[in-house]
Amino acid sequence: MQGLEIPQGMRDILMDESEKRTILTEKLLHYMQSCGLNRIETPLFEYYELFSGDITPVDDENIIKSIDRDGRVVVLRPDLTIPSVRVVATKLKKEQKPLKLCYMGNVYRADGKIGGTGREICQVGAEIYGSSGKWLDIETIGMAEESFKEAGVKDYKIDIGHGGIIKGIFEELSLPEEKKACIIELIGSKNLVELEKEAANLDIDSRYKKLICKLPLFFGKPEEIFKSIDEIIVNARVREAVDYLFEVYEVVRKMGPGQNLIIDAGMTGNMKYYTGLIFRAYAQRTGDVVISGGRYDRLLKVLGVDTTAAGFAIYVDGMVEAAQMENSIRQNKHKVLVVYRDNSFIEALEYSRNCRKRGKIASLINRKDVADPAQYCKQYGYDELTEFE
Repeated sequence: MQGLEIPQGMRDILMDESEKRTILTEKLLHYMQSCGLNRIETPLFEYYELFSGDITPVDDENIIKSIDRDGRVVVLRPDLTIPSVRVVATKLKKEQKPLKLCYMGNVYRADGKIGGTGREICQVGAEIYGSSGKWLDIETIGMAEESFKEAGVKDYKIDIGHGGIIKGIFEELSLPEEKKACIIELIGSKNLVELEKEAANLDIDSRYKKLICKLPLFFGKPEEIFKSIDEIIVNARVREAVDYLFEVYEVVRKMGPGQNLIIDAGMTGNMKYYTGLIFRAYAQRTGDVVISGGRYDRLLKVLGVDTTAAGFAIYVDGMVEAAQMENSIRQNKHKVLVVYRDNSFIEALEYSRNCRKRGKIASLINRKDVADPAQYCKQYGYDELTEFE
């Protein structure tokens, strides 16, 4: 029968995985709300104009577009930070700052590369607006780190960089924008072979060719990177970015996760989107980014709000995968299967209601509908079987 398949890049999430995702997202949202963040929800569809400027983190060809009944171009939201900023710049514009928000939802991208889950990507995220100085970045990194703990994931790394480093280096070079974009992409992906080829053809001083090629190598344990980082400081802007990165690292290290921190001086992110500190987090044995975030003050200014902003997004599928590997997602509630016959339904119903009042999960099932209740319990993970004659 035609029509039973689903579009490429989409997937069905079946019972066991769905339950684990629910448990995990509830934990993460509960943690964020315990930090004083207020949850908002934004529409699945947004107008194309919101994502068509030069600050969007998603390339135009990767945005899924359609036309609404009024003839305007609408998109399946490819990002949740920009809709959050739209809300702050409009409906919450007069609210007192700092303003702390969180969200959960799916984003949709045509390339299917980000988050490793195809076109449909589930995110839980946090955004903080109007907080002061480095403490805003420190708070968001701390929350990202605590999110791993909430998920029960112990084996992870948080890579921290600063967009001002590469921006400062580019101030010394006269390069076309498309060439800059190419170099940024190669540095960010640590594609050393192609980077050397591109650098060799640049009409710049050999010193800067060497520096560009060396930048991706400034990646590793903080004490080792900061020991030699003066090699890349070519002007005041780079110095400021490096000093800021060190200040943030020193505080975050004292907060606890020092052994899990990596410094990446060549981290680029989206240069039009992020304005300062950037970070990405990975769980061991998972191949993709699990958390990404950073500072994006400029995005607020474009939409008419002059305030600070930072946040991060958790890729739920990646966090679920990491938690499963460490066997940290568990359904703590006791599950009871209540089996009844026609003449015992009311009694069984009352029993199941009492179970639920005591915090248990209780499912009613007619004895006619199941051949072997014990096997049914085993298949669906019930802890207890109660039968009414």
